[in-house]
Amino acid sequence: MARASKRDFIVETATGIFLEQGFKGTSIDMVVNACKVSKPTVYNHFPDKSQLIDAVIDDWLRAQNPVMPECEDESVLWRVLNENWWCDEAIAMYRLVIGEGWRFDEAAQRFWREYDAKWRDYVGKYGKSKGFTADVADVLQAKVSHELWTRLSDGGKRS
Repeated sequence: MARASKRDFIVETATGIFLEQGFKGTSIDMVVNACKVSKPTVYNHFPDKSQLIDAVIDDWLRAQNPVMPECEDESVLWRVLNENWWCDEAIAMYRLVIGEGWRFDEAAQRFWREYDAKWRDYVGKYGKSKGFTADVADVLQAKVSHELWTRLSDGGKRS
C-alpha cells in the first residue's frame, strides 16, 4: 500500500499533537520530530503554525462523516450522539477550538459551522420529527448542550 503524501502525513501526525498539547503547546519542532522529517520539509508545506492548524482542522472536518440516522426515541438519539458527536477525539477538538481558537479564528469558525452546527441541527430535526413544541425542543437542546459541556469539563466522561 502506498504511503500518503508527506503533507498528509504531517497533517495526520500534527493532529494528534495539537489535540493533546494545544496550539500554543505544539511547536514545529515537535511535529518535525514526530514525523521524522526535516524542518524545511514541514515549512515547505506549511510556512507557519497557523497554516498547519488550518490544514489540521480542514482535514479533521473532511474526515467527519457522522451517521445521522432517524431515531425512534430519545434513548436512540442519545446513543447516536454518544457514539458519534461526543467521541474522545471530537471532545479534544472542541477543547482546542474553545481554548485557543482565537489564535486561528477562521479555522475555528469553520469548526463551529461545519461540525457543531450540523449536530445541533440534527438534534433540532429530531425534535421536529417528534412534533416537539418550541419549548420542548429548547429543553432538548439545553440537555444536549449540558451533556457536551459536562464532557468538556470532566475529561470526556459521561455525566
